[in-house]
Amino acid sequence: SSGINAEYGGKVYNKNFALFSPLDSRVPRMLIPLNEFPKGFAERPQDFADNLMIGLVKRWELNGKFAMGSLLKSIGGDRDDLVVAATEGILTENDLDDSPFPDDIDAEIPDFEITPEDVAKRQEFDFRKKCVFTIDPATARDLDDACSVEEVGDGLYEIGVHIADVSHFVYPGTSVDDIARERTTSVYLVQRVIPMLPRKLCENLCSLNPGVDRFSFSVIWKMKKDGTVLSTKFGKSLINSCCKLHYEHAQDMIDEPDREFEEGYLPRIYNGYTDKDLSKKVNILHNIAQILRKKRKESGAISIQQCKIKFSLNKDDGMPSGLGSYKSKESNKLIEEFMLKANVSVAEKLVKHYPDNAIIRRHVGPKENVLKDTKKVLERMGIEVDTTSSKMMQEALNKLQHAPNQPTPVGLVVASLLAKCMSLATYHSSGEFDSPVDYFHYGLSMELYTHFTSPIRRYPDLIAHRQLQAILEGEKTGPMDFDEVSELAELSSQKKYASKLASDKSGELFLWLFLREQVAMHEPASVIEIGSESIDVLVLRYGVQVRIWRDYIGEKVEFQVKEKQWAHITWPAEDGKPKCSKRYELLDNIVVIMKAGKQLFKINGSLPRPDSVNDLNVPTIEGFASEDV
Repeated sequence: SSGINAEYGGKVYNKNFALFSPLDSRVPRMLIPLNEFPKGFAERPQDFADNLMIGLVKRWELNGKFAMGSLLKSIGGDRDDLVVAATEGILTENDLDDSPFPDDIDAEIPDFEITPEDVAKRQEFDFRKKCVFTIDPATARDLDDACSVEEVGDGLYEIGVHIADVSHFVYPGTSVDDIARERTTSVYLVQRVIPMLPRKLCENLCSLNPGVDRFSFSVIWKMKKDGTVLSTKFGKSLINSCCKLHYEHAQDMIDEPDREFEEGYLPRIYNGYTDKDLSKKVNILHNIAQILRKKRKESGAISIQQCKIKFSLNKDDGMPSGLGSYKSKESNKLIEEFMLKANVSVAEKLVKHYPDNAIIRRHVGPKENVLKDTKKVLERMGIEVDTTSSKMMQEALNKLQHAPNQPTPVGLVVASLLAKCMSLATYHSSGEFDSPVDYFHYGLSMELYTHFTSPIRRYPDLIAHRQLQAILEGEKTGPMDFDEVSELAELSSQKKYASKLASDKSGELFLWLFLREQVAMHEPASVIEIGSESIDVLVLRYGVQVRIWRDYIGEKVEFQVKEKQWAHITWPAEDGKPKCSKRYELLDNIVVIMKAGKQLFKINGSLPRPDSVNDLNVPTIEGFASEDV
């Protein structure tokens, strides 16, 4: 058994070993030879209390009390930067490379030049004079995708998705490609991005920045206004984006189609187009995207709406200064829908021509044992969810909403529990399966799917680009054989999962850092589990799960429990307030007190006295009415 984990500090166990207690309670404690620790640790371990130790489980006997381990790294001490040390620990724990690109890497990247030969090859797909635009988060610097739409008569539209042509600059066998193959993905942490490609590529040459010519790879559909596709074509293309819209700008256009935007509100618009041109095109795409999404949902696609925490960072020191949650708008869904459409179109093309070695993305659906346990939990809550299909689960979630995409507190709890049942989507070579039925993507309810639309930050997309280009050039076998695609698919799946773990852990770190600077936070929450010594709650605004141990509620508090059903808590008379009590049951809306624990990442939860809740400043959310208030 092997694994990597981290802890702050350590403890001398005997003259030969230190006892290493991982922060993650799922990983066993281990004995690590003292001679592997920094000099002076054996004599004065307290001096290393702020160091982050990275350990490797090397052996764990079946009946052994402790595993045997080895020390990989000790971070901290003279560097004394908590965020840097903790982030390095997170990356090491997940085997993610954040080393700088070699100094000479830019020298092997071709300069940007559009030659007459390029224009001739891409003449059919030269969109530089057409109204092509991007819609991205305000902070985005690597612009992967752009859209266009033109009315072509008879109620038909030509809709284009234009993706950064990374393969034009990154060739197999180069140092840039070798590094990208090893990383396979960009990693998004709270305070930084670890790019898959050098910044010269991802933020400049490949990024579809406005007002400049760019190489792209396009999927073009002739489509009816109801989303029916009449024809599809693919090609290497040229674009000159007329505007870098943010999601907020596109949402304003959807909300107010006839709005005349005041000067300076929108980003600069190039190539002679106007805000009215953009607004008209955004709304055409929005209307078709709504229909496409409705069709997907009717076919069984499931979308589990969960709150995701976001942070405001202090510009001076990079520390968290505020919390919020990501809101998915109609403009987000517009882009998502056409990216899904492009990925499906490319997947169908790849598998048709390269049935044995096309890069595909597969999702096998829920983990049956976890789903079975979750159904029991939901039944204890009095909630019936038909889990026989993704469509039935989606219908159950839809019933737990105030309005579309606005879950009730109960809906947030159910979504959180169901999300944990879902297996992760993975990459594969199409030849790994005996039947096309096995290509199925459960979450999207699609028979075929791949990743094509983000080659700046995902290596499988770059594989898809190269395979699609080989098809267009008439190659019979493709640029990679079955074994190479399978190997890269497996590595990409591993790295994508590792990057997700690192991103989630980075969020936990910054939440802990934020709470460390607060006296306490009072948040609306719902009870999701009751144990013999604790209550688990879901913090509704941020989707964070917090455990409330009886010891953290108060020393003299009486804690009576009927396990998994209810807890009855009694507070003593104090500060002039009489004795009071409250019974907590599953799905109760309550107020939780959140504080940073002494241990890195640890969030301590507690409960306020019921007779003091009215005095607290508790944020309000729709559908939440605390029984304490």
